[in-house]
Amino acid sequence: MKTLLKIVSFTALASAMVAPVAHAENFKDEVETRKAHMQVVKYNMGVLADMAKGKREYDSALADAAANNMLNLASMNNMALWPKGSDNESLGDKTKAKPAIWAADSKVGEKHQAWADASKNMAAVAGQGLGDLRQAMGPLGKSCKGCHSDYKAK
Repeated sequence: MKTLLKIVSFTALASAMVAPVAHAENFKDEVETRKAHMQVVKYNMGVLADMAKGKREYDSALADAAANNMLNLASMNNMALWPKGSDNESLGDKTKAKPAIWAADSKVGEKHQAWADASKNMAAVAGQGLGDLRQAMGPLGKSCKGCHSDYKAK
């Protein structure tokens, strides 16, 4: 009986130690893909922000392209990249996504819609002139920060 108890205890302990690793591997593709998606967002946002701040010469064609890229990225249905359990409490430093994204009272959908709306506005005006781009930059930046403040770990 003691041997059986030791075997059961050891098996339970080993399973508990392996489960987080196996769980992390289950979401490897999703986490890597959403990180890549965010890198493309960051790049295009940087192009627009640098033009707005005067760090990069305004180029209407490039501004238009970056803004349309942002709109396309915001319009993608990437729900498959956000499975429940792919948060930083479950996966550790593999992601910065907070579990609050999946909470019942989460406002992540509203915040995503704000980003999509701000991206649509930016895409409509970015190529029309630096003044228009600068005016649209505030709401776009605010929409990004709104989600990151609540749902992205530092």
